[in-house]
Amino acid sequence: MTIEVELYRAPGYEPAGRRPLAPLLREAFESILGRPLSAARFRLHLIRIGDRRPIPGHPTLVNLRGSHGYMQVTIIEDGVVTYTHPDAVAEIVARPLQRQLAAEHPEVEHWGFGLVGPGLDGLELVKPAPEVAGGMAIRPGRGQSRASHVREMPEPDPERTTLRALGVSDPGRPLGVAVEDEPRTSVVVQSAARDWLLTHDFSTEVEEGGFVIGHRFADADHPGRDLLDVTAVVPAESTGASLLQFTFTGESFLSLGNLLARRGRDEQILGWYHTHLFAATRDFGLSGVDVQLHTSTFRRPWQVAALVNLSVEGRMLRWYGTPTPPDQGMTELPYWLAGPRPAREDGPVAERKAEL
Repeated sequence: MTIEVELYRAPGYEPAGRRPLAPLLREAFESILGRPLSAARFRLHLIRIGDRRPIPGHPTLVNLRGSHGYMQVTIIEDGVVTYTHPDAVAEIVARPLQRQLAAEHPEVEHWGFGLVGPGLDGLELVKPAPEVAGGMAIRPGRGQSRASHVREMPEPDPERTTLRALGVSDPGRPLGVAVEDEPRTSVVVQSAARDWLLTHDFSTEVEEGGFVIGHRFADADHPGRDLLDVTAVVPAESTGASLLQFTFTGESFLSLGNLLARRGRDEQILGWYHTHLFAATRDFGLSGVDVQLHTSTFRRPWQVAALVNLSVEGRMLRWYGTPTPPDQGMTELPYWLAGPRPAREDGPVAERKAEL
């Protein structure tokens, strides 16, 4: 079955030809996985979650068949599944397409596109309405009703501490990125949380996730930096069964709140963790789907996302946070391990591969 990408040239979104999907996917994933995929096979499952956001850059693009804005991608090499993950069409199709169109038609500022092929007849083509020239936004003035709103109260300033006070013996040697990158947040992982992440029997068929809990401090050695002390990792309960990894529900947070109350240690939600079922690469950390989940669910600027890549080579643990100033993505954070080393560090579990 051949799936193609149909192009629509602005401003009228007139059909402007088709090109095969497979080379675009291959280009995208060779960059993500850092290796050639000339012999790889792609198995795709479109997901009915809308995504019609304009894709910035030159040229700008919009998915005119965006009712199915995500797809579950499985890559098979020599009969072995080497990658399986949900990805946004905007990332794995539109980005390589954007590079091609910029080189071939630099004079065109905007394009529409859509996936076409056998079995995709149900993907409705929706052309955006043109912007109204000379429009003006009218805001309610005095005497007009205003919608009520709830204002979030500012958080109290956290207590100050240091890496050494949290059990880090060598503050000058973090894992992850170098501390000289001056991130907004640094992470200390206590032994119980570290051992759980590196030895827990995660599923090798579906991604799993949950909460990261502990305490937030101000870094006494680096004014303006948050220092998160991760004391435990808690699998999320009552998560949604979705092809887009998993979905935290109200019950997930309620169950966690009850657990925090029972523990009685004044811990708070520092962020979340989840697994990827493929080997890590230097250039691919959180996906766009992951970033969307983080920014919509964990709204504190200091909250973090832990990522555990699972593969036959071992495990790789990384931490991500929102950079200063914030941009469209997230940045990898330095982290330190506190306390004794994990019992299985010389076994099949790897904290971080040296070549990465």
